[in-house]
Amino acid sequence: MSPTVTESDTSAGRAEGPRHQPKNARSGVLSRRLAAGFAAVSFVALAMCLVLEALLGTVERSVGEMQYGEATIQEGLALATAAREQYIHQAHMLIEQGDGHMDHYPRWVERVQSGAQALRARLPASEHWRIDAVIKDSSALDSLFRGELLPAIGRPDFALVVRQNHEELERLSASAVANADSLARSAEAGMAHEHHRAIRASRWGLLTGAGGMLSVVLLSVLYTARLRRSLLTPLASLVAAAGRFGQGEFSTRVGRIGEGELQAVADACDHMAVELQAREQRLLAAERMAVIGQFAAGIAHELNNPIGVIRGYLKTMKPTQPVDMLKEELQILDEEAAACQRIAEDLLAFAAPKGLNRERTRVDELLGSAVHRFVDSGEAQGRQISVAAVPSELLADAGRLRQVILNLLRNAVQASPAGSPIEVTGEVVPEQGSYILSVADRGPGVRDVDKPRIFEPFFSMHVGGSGLGLAVCHGIIVAHGGRITVKDRSGPGAVLSVYLPLGVAKESRLAS
Repeated sequence: MSPTVTESDTSAGRAEGPRHQPKNARSGVLSRRLAAGFAAVSFVALAMCLVLEALLGTVERSVGEMQYGEATIQEGLALATAAREQYIHQAHMLIEQGDGHMDHYPRWVERVQSGAQALRARLPASEHWRIDAVIKDSSALDSLFRGELLPAIGRPDFALVVRQNHEELERLSASAVANADSLARSAEAGMAHEHHRAIRASRWGLLTGAGGMLSVVLLSVLYTARLRRSLLTPLASLVAAAGRFGQGEFSTRVGRIGEGELQAVADACDHMAVELQAREQRLLAAERMAVIGQFAAGIAHELNNPIGVIRGYLKTMKPTQPVDMLKEELQILDEEAAACQRIAEDLLAFAAPKGLNRERTRVDELLGSAVHRFVDSGEAQGRQISVAAVPSELLADAGRLRQVILNLLRNAVQASPAGSPIEVTGEVVPEQGSYILSVADRGPGVRDVDKPRIFEPFFSMHVGGSGLGLAVCHGIIVAHGGRITVKDRSGPGAVLSVYLPLGVAKESRLAS
């Protein structure tokens, strides 16, 4: 139960509870942090994607240039081959001294010319002079062959003409072939450059991707750790505070746990604690008044019946009545006064808790002696009571337990029809750590709707009952650390069972 709080304390608590901050300073902090973290990670990821896209574009262009360069190399090699074939066909005709290759020779000359013109569109302007040189050398070689050498075939001075022009033929042919080879090597150099650029772009792409992923991971870890500190720790404090509030500990406060929305929740929890503490005090006060009213009403109701009987007989009693009649009426008055005394004793036993006088007690012997006393006093009203108790020793208040047993027996007698037996048992149940003492009757039993109220004060199912006997039994058993239950039997009747702990219990007070 939380400590008492006065109205002034409540007002002070309300004043000191939530620490109000400007609305703009307390709202949106966590959302801004989440947005900043998401924006940072998204920015890094977007930048990485843009760089990778640019590098992939570079690789794609380089691959296209490499494919274009491969075709250029093939055409350069084809041009060099055509230049060689032009000279080879000339040499064959000069060696054979015939024009047998003239049907093939023009095609190779044409290939040199067309191939050189095709390379002009593929190669940079810095290489056009070589193309012009190939075209010029091929044309000069063809003109020399057709103008000087081919007409001399078959003439007596053929050998002289060949010797005079041989060096020029070889020079023009070598120049054309060399320039054509240079064009092919130039295309190869351009292709190698594009290949190197593609490899470099690929490497940069891999490095960018790895760096970007590492940056995303690091940023994610950083913002996760930051949000963990901003969320989990304050949430743990709020959960702990909710647990304390649930247990009725309203004196402590959540206090400063962070900022923004969570701090607003913490302030609201502190304000709620102040309000709950004040309301608890008001409810306790109202509950006390309700309990006092309930007790007063119950006492008034229970005492009103015997007092009404007493007053009724007092009004009718007259000195002139016969002695026997006066004696009978005085006996009735004594019984009704005894009923009032019994109600007062039960009320004191229920409402005035006393310390238990614990001592080692043979519960089976206590049970047998209590039943024997009950029968000898005549309260059994001729009913047969059987006892079957397992020997056991408990640390208990024997007098209070005897009171419980007698109250349970009286309840069984009131519930049982005349002549029906009552069974009293006691057994040890080690798995439950209890000694179970049961009193079973053959009465009508207890309705399900009445079972939750049977141990409440002033609740009685029997005419003339005070409604305090079972409530007193419940308080004594709870003080011993045990419990008492009611259940129906397989046939007619009910069983009231008392569970007493087998272990040594600490000193306790009777529960009111």
